[in-house]
This record gives sequence, structure tokens and C-alpha cells, in this order.
Amino acid sequence: MKVVAAKPFFTEEDMENIARDIKKCLKDGTLTFGPKVREFEESFAKYIGVKHAIAVNSGTCSLEIPLKFFDVKDKEVIVPTNSFVASANTVIFAGGRPVIADIKRETLDIDPQDALKKITPKTKGIMVVHLAGLIPPEMDEIKKICKEKDLFLIEDAAQAQGATFNSHKAGSLGDAGSFSFFPTKVMTTGEGGMVTTNNDKLDEFARSMRHHGRVGALHSRLGYNWRMSDINAVIGIYQLKRLEEFVKERNRLAQRYSEGLKRIKGIRPISVPSNIRHCYYKYPVLLEGKMNARTLENILQEKYDISTATLYQTPIHLQPIYRDIFEYKEGDLPIAEEVLSKHELCLPMFVGLTDEQVDYVLEALEKEYQ
Repeated sequence: MKVVAAKPFFTEEDMENIARDIKKCLKDGTLTFGPKVREFEESFAKYIGVKHAIAVNSGTCSLEIPLKFFDVKDKEVIVPTNSFVASANTVIFAGGRPVIADIKRETLDIDPQDALKKITPKTKGIMVVHLAGLIPPEMDEIKKICKEKDLFLIEDAAQAQGATFNSHKAGSLGDAGSFSFFPTKVMTTGEGGMVTTNNDKLDEFARSMRHHGRVGALHSRLGYNWRMSDINAVIGIYQLKRLEEFVKERNRLAQRYSEGLKRIKGIRPISVPSNIRHCYYKYPVLLEGKMNARTLENILQEKYDISTATLYQTPIHLQPIYRDIFEYKEGDLPIAEEVLSKHELCLPMFVGLTDEQVDYVLEALEKEYQ
């Protein structure tokens, strides 16, 4: 039985509706700056519970825009090492310096106390990453640190569409939220992203920045071509309508994994507090026995045709470019280095994954993990 790690999901009905609406866009010629982008933005803002949602063409620029708005030039922004490299790269692109923080072993999310230790007079803000769809249980602590130190808080919610903390959606908890709609995410637009905020000035800035710095009829600042097309927005509209279904199904699959893992000694799922709704972009587990996670990953692929993933095997600070520019080295962030290289593995997770496939993965783990 072949089991892939992740893939997008569309119902037959949604595919027909998407094709119909894209055909209308093609006929009308409204391929950009059209009504579908506006509809997607308004629906997304309402879903998240914020005043503004600004559609852009990638999750990366949805991070860089608020960083430019908060003017991090020659300043520092604290970023967790366990994330995709874009989280830290955007700080550099915005003119700042990313200061990389370690993670908590229990959640794989940023360690607030390590972040606190790295605050200096040059620190302008903290970027928190809701890794795998889990908002950090210490979110209130992080918000308190930001308030006391007068720092902005950006949520990198690229993996957290539909996740909640105390019933508040990811993307509504900080000064700005950033989403990615890459094909493997909980919902997709093919390629695309979204900035969310309650800040009217950031809304104006983001809309200008995505369109070459235009304000009204004039170009008042330097900007980029970071627009989302109406064709991508059409896909997003129908995916958003299904998002609650997607999150519910991912939680059901996660529960099936969790129940099955109880009979396998030494494989531990990430614990989720009752005040948090995980959206399970991925389903990470921690291996507490002697077998290395990379060894198990290879066995599952080669022997059972089961594809797994990691979050992230090489943390940001040990990526070659960060070693070169900032002279990070092994041992600088010991928790992330140990957990990600040896103990963390993500089991297949996507809407459309069958119970039979989940059971097949669990059976393979039970046979091979010693």
C-alpha cells in the first residue's frame, strides 16, 4: 500500500465550481484586481476574526510586508530555529537581523524563555511560528513579553489555517498574521499567501506594497509585484468554505493515530492542551527509543512505501547560508539540534488519507520500531 506524506484535497463538486468560476474570469478578463480577490479577502478576514486580510502571491511576502511596515532595518527580530528558512530570510530582506531562538522539546515550538534571553536594545519584535498547526501553549507568555518589552508580535501561521487558541483563530493573536497557501497546506490556492491584521495603517501599507508601492494614482514608496490573481483566489474561496471540514477530519485522523500509538512503546505524539485546537498540517511524533528517526524514515519508505516528513531536519541556524553569514555552529541551540536530527518524524497527514492507510502506517511502526 502506497502512502504519501501530504497532498491537497478537492471534492468533485468544488473542482466543477472552481473550473466554472475560472472560466468566467477568463471570459471577463478579470484575471487580477478582480472581484474574486476581494471576495476571498473579505471571507478570510471574517473567518479569522480580524478587520483586514490582504491577499498576496506567497506566504514569504506575507511575512516580509509586516516586517517592512514595522521598520526592522538595522534592528533584530527573534525567530525560532524550527521553521522553514523563509521565516528568517524575510527579516534579512526587510533590512533586519534574525536572532534565532531554540525550541521546547515538548511542542517543537519556540521557547519563550530562550527568546527572552535574546532580547537586546536592538530587538524590534518576535516572530512566533505555529509549527505543524500547533499554536504555542505559551502564547500568553509570549504576548506578555512583547507587551512588556514594547515589541511587535508577528504570527507565522503558514501551517495553521483553522488552528485556535482560547477560541481565537491563528492570525488574530498578534499585530499581524501571515499565511501560506502552498499546495501541501491545510488549505491551498496553488501558490499564494495572506496578511491578516486589525491595524488600518498596515492594511494600507500592505495593499500598496503588493502593487509597486502605489497609493491612489501615484507610487509613493518602493514596492513589489506581490499580487494574488483572481484565478488563485477562486481556488481559495472554495478551499476556505471547506476549511472547518478539513480541520475536523485532520483531528479525527490524528486521534486515530494517537490511539494506535498507545500500543507502541517509545513513540510519543505531541500533547495538545484543551484550550488549543490543532489543525494538524502535519502529525509529528517524537521517538524516545534507540532508533534514530532518520533510520525509521528510510525503513518506512523502502520497505512499506510510506512517505514521511520532518519539521525540520536541519534547523535554520545550521543551514549553510546562516552558518556563513552569522557564524552559527553546532551546539548553539542544543534542543532543536538533538530533537530534529534524531527524534522527530511526521507521519502522513492529509484530507483523503483513509483509515486503512493510517492503520497500515501504525502496523508498520509496530513491526519496525524497537
